[in-house]
Amino acid sequence: MPDVYVVQGGSPAQMAYDAISQVFHEDPAELSILLKVNTGFKGPAASGLCTHPEVVRGLIRYFKERNTKQLYVGDSSIVGVDSMEALKSAGIWDVCQAEGVQCLNLDDSGMREQEIPDPIMVSRLKMSNLPFEVDRVISVPVMKTHMYAGVTLSIKNMKGCLFQKDKTRLHRINQAPPDIHKGKCLDYGIVDLTKVCYPDYVVTDGVVAMEGFGPSGGTPVELGVVLASDDALSADLTAIQLMGMAVDDVPHLNLVREYRSLHVADIRVHPADYLKWARRFRLASEHDLHLHYPNPRVVDKGACSACHAAMVQFFRYHHQEYENGPEATLVFGGDATAEDCQGGRVVLVGNCTAKLRGEGRAFCKGCPPVPSQIARTINAGTTLDD
Repeated sequence: MPDVYVVQGGSPAQMAYDAISQVFHEDPAELSILLKVNTGFKGPAASGLCTHPEVVRGLIRYFKERNTKQLYVGDSSIVGVDSMEALKSAGIWDVCQAEGVQCLNLDDSGMREQEIPDPIMVSRLKMSNLPFEVDRVISVPVMKTHMYAGVTLSIKNMKGCLFQKDKTRLHRINQAPPDIHKGKCLDYGIVDLTKVCYPDYVVTDGVVAMEGFGPSGGTPVELGVVLASDDALSADLTAIQLMGMAVDDVPHLNLVREYRSLHVADIRVHPADYLKWARRFRLASEHDLHLHYPNPRVVDKGACSACHAAMVQFFRYHHQEYENGPEATLVFGGDATAEDCQGGRVVLVGNCTAKLRGEGRAFCKGCPPVPSQIARTINAGTTLDD
């Protein structure tokens, strides 16, 4: 039976230290270990955007005290974000420097192509080498809601092990899912990912989490907990309950649970009254760009997290410029069609929409595009070449 330990109270570093102590029962002196953090986006430390640096410090100290053979800390950010800059901005690089541990961009370890056994949506994926070269991988996500996947926790965090632009692949699957009532293409794609890249341990950072328009545009939540397990699915199912969700509210977790034949009743959570620390997180689905910013209108058809993050940033910094202006429609995502390009001034956003160029539509290039360039393209009403 899988065990999950929820720790509350004390410093973030101490909570992380105590949490991993409950679940890690091997001799680290015989092992090489990767702490796979979540720095998919560049942002300030302890903001809910990336893994809390003091959680990372607590884990480093635990493994250093036990003379771990080799310890790494790393991630690979979304397309368009410099991974090392994200690690530095999040405070994780500084912690690693202070503790004498190597902090790295996973892509720098090289690429391997992994065949997916019994594939559902993809038959192979390009992965960074390091997660497959170490003896153990510990997923260290920050607890967040997610605009497409519902939540991003320890299983979704492993998407950062995909190599470079293959991170967008699960967002651009050009086929119908087996059962749309159970999940979207991305949800089934995550199941495929777990078949080759499932973490050995989990330490989830719920110190400062994120609710609302996650994974990049949400609001910080000071939940003040850390949880750990030697089973990622059990950890994630526990985490969503701490986020105020029902155990079956997240499609990709339901599909992974079906694939791995896990019964929720078999999960043992310590302490038993852990839900006293729960609170209801606002979901990304409750924060529709159409409702917050009626102009420009947004048509989102299968865009990846990188393009969506650029769009959120565009509205955050430029929305007031268009509140009383002429109507415009921003179309982004690889699944967009000519039928989506109707009404007023149309701007195609991101390289995935290049196929729709013509007929007076402006095009803002980029993978992802730069928010200020989106604004310039709207204002110009035509494609800008610079």
